[in-house]
Amino acid sequence: MPAIPEAVPALRPFSAARCLNGPAAAATLALCAASALAQGTAPAPAGAPAGRVERVTVYPGLAQVERSAVVAAGARELVLDCLSPRLDMASLQVEAPEGVRLGAVSSTVRPRAEVPACAQSPLDGRIRALEERLSALNAEHASHELVLAWLRAPAGPAAVTEDGRGPSSAAPGGGRPLPTGAAALQGWLAGVQKSGQGALEAQARLSREREGVEAELQPLLAERERTQGQAAEVRQLRIALSTPRDQALRVVYQVPGPTWAPAYRAQLDTAAAAGPQVLLERQAQVSQHTGEDWQAVALRLSTGSPRGATAGPEPRPWALQVRQPRPAMALAAPMAMAAPMPAPAPGAERLQARAAKVEADEPPAFAVQAVEGEFATEFEVAGRVSVASGGQQVAFTLDQQRLPARLKVRTVPAQDASAWLLAELDRPEGVYPEGPLQLWRGGQVVGRSVLRAADPLGWQLPFGRDERVRVRVLPSQTQQASGGFIGSRQERRVARVYEVENGHRSPVALEVLEAGPVSLDERITVQRQFQPAPAAGDWQDQPGVVAWTPTLAPGSRLRLQADYLISHPRDLALEERR
Repeated sequence: MPAIPEAVPALRPFSAARCLNGPAAAATLALCAASALAQGTAPAPAGAPAGRVERVTVYPGLAQVERSAVVAAGARELVLDCLSPRLDMASLQVEAPEGVRLGAVSSTVRPRAEVPACAQSPLDGRIRALEERLSALNAEHASHELVLAWLRAPAGPAAVTEDGRGPSSAAPGGGRPLPTGAAALQGWLAGVQKSGQGALEAQARLSREREGVEAELQPLLAERERTQGQAAEVRQLRIALSTPRDQALRVVYQVPGPTWAPAYRAQLDTAAAAGPQVLLERQAQVSQHTGEDWQAVALRLSTGSPRGATAGPEPRPWALQVRQPRPAMALAAPMAMAAPMPAPAPGAERLQARAAKVEADEPPAFAVQAVEGEFATEFEVAGRVSVASGGQQVAFTLDQQRLPARLKVRTVPAQDASAWLLAELDRPEGVYPEGPLQLWRGGQVVGRSVLRAADPLGWQLPFGRDERVRVRVLPSQTQQASGGFIGSRQERRVARVYEVENGHRSPVALEVLEAGPVSLDERITVQRQFQPAPAAGDWQDQPGVVAWTPTLAPGSRLRLQADYLISHPRDLALEERR
């Protein structure tokens, strides 16, 4: 089918709510429909190409499909079959060049089986080839069965003269004739044995081949039945028009359901000449169940949300008034019995409880607003892409970029005497939706995480343990004592001592985190003493968490100590949460 010309003059949109009819831009839909009826609704000439999908833009939960179609000169109608039954008619637009008069648009949903062109599946070619191969194997197997049946037929007495010059009288029993003479009979039996052996071997081989073809055919049949069952109906569009010459039209509509999910791959490169870098690869997985296949289309992925809210909430008045006293009649007759409520119908209690639960679980109206972004990022997938309708997921690589990284080794010795490698990155430009992150280091897979790009200050990507940085927790003491006036207070002294050693051949930036006790009651006091002094207190706005951030030279060791003195009244039971 011819492609849409790159430059189509004066394209004008058409929707189901309004039509533009040549220069008469003020024509209403009723006038357009009347014009179409006056011209007739003769179908397009035989052999006219139907619209094909040229471009698809996929949003989370929605796809915008762009189709192209060429109408022949003198055509009165454009028919588009095999469209998705979920097509949003309110989003339908038809764009045509000058000279094409557009009329009414009608839409019909029909069973797929009633439209032969739509009953086809992309799997039909492979299924047909396998079925033909299976038929050939069955025919060959049956031919060998005929040979074996003839060989198994009962044999009669001599029917050939001893010298083999010609047949004699037929066998009395009407069976298969046998040669006479020992030599002829022996040769005949050897031929029968060889023929039977060959036929049986061929049947065994054919049975194995047939099992292999059936094993390959059954999943394809099941997949075709599943995909066609998911979209048992198709939509047909009929667009009334008139054109004096061959013209290209563009039909644009939206279909709910298709979606794409982001995925990321980060590979740490510590040997780069410019310093440590992270090769970040953005990926996407696309799936759709619209009922129409996207064959060799230009695919675009967008982080926008056309189905999201377009405006925020409006302020609600905040009114204050004096609470009115209860009516006196409510207190006058306390002994009066209220009229009994009518008994609910059977099952009403369950319905009421379910409705109350749904209402309680319903999120507030602004919950969706919080995840909406102001701008969207779009990705053009290179080349032409095919995405079939069904359970198939197609993965694409969107882009790759090298980002400079700052490496550091983090450890929390009080909880785990291990060192963990982190790469700090400045947040790159663009929109990065949250998605799974696969991490590589030194050409090997480290593990999986989740890329949460909401932090505007930057990213911290974990790359597993750093076995060359050794962390030890040295023995420490906890002492109990009494203090204050006449021993009215209970005191406890806790000492923690850590040692970190750098086994690398290069300096290492350390981040040692220590979570100390925090008092939530004015009667409990905590005194802290650190050696050496930490670089930051209340690390990342977490009370009581301090951070040592020294740079450790190759082969050197660092000793860190934290002392805490906890004091509280003796009669106060202390509760600790860690």
